[in-house]
Amino acid sequence: MIRCVAFDYGQVLASPENLFTEPAERLRVDPEAYEKAYWNGRGAYDEGGSDASYWKPLLTSLGVEPHPETIHMMVELDTELWLQMRPEARKLMQDVRAAGCTVAVVSNAPFVLDMGFANADFAEDADYWFVSASMNMTKPNKGVYLRVEEVTEIAPEEIAFIDDRPENVQAAREQGWRAHLFVNDADTREWLEEVGVLA
Repeated sequence: MIRCVAFDYGQVLASPENLFTEPAERLRVDPEAYEKAYWNGRGAYDEGGSDASYWKPLLTSLGVEPHPETIHMMVELDTELWLQMRPEARKLMQDVRAAGCTVAVVSNAPFVLDMGFANADFAEDADYWFVSASMNMTKPNKGVYLRVEEVTEIAPEEIAFIDDRPENVQAAREQGWRAHLFVNDADTREWLEEVGVLA
């Protein structure tokens, strides 16, 4: 029996359409170039790297002077954009909890977004927030999955997990979790019905 549903955050719960276009417009750079630069070094940022260590090289690679004010603007904007949870996804979390399951969010994200989660209006929709920067490790590191089990005190076979990255889903399955590759909210709801979480 599934006792806990663990959701990834990015794309699974939030998929801001303007994640690359709005910052690119602010910086007056090409959106495709910004998107490409965005993922360079993101892993280290999500593992606990500083704002400056991530944003300085990103801005420099785009030909933008990495002034402290510009870095601060980008940190605030990036966080604001990511904190736009989809209403359908939030309803899923609420329905899972109403069905009697523990709800966890397991996200690769930087410290600043971890703080944003804590203050978000949807913070209390999850029982646990596991954010990579605060753990100094990112999915698909096995330690992330072990940490979830340790803190929730729930056995691996009692955890259902949804993520949009195949490598994270595979790592969860290898840990003994029931895991599903995210497609969309309707598909997630259907899968949660199949595994007996939702009626």
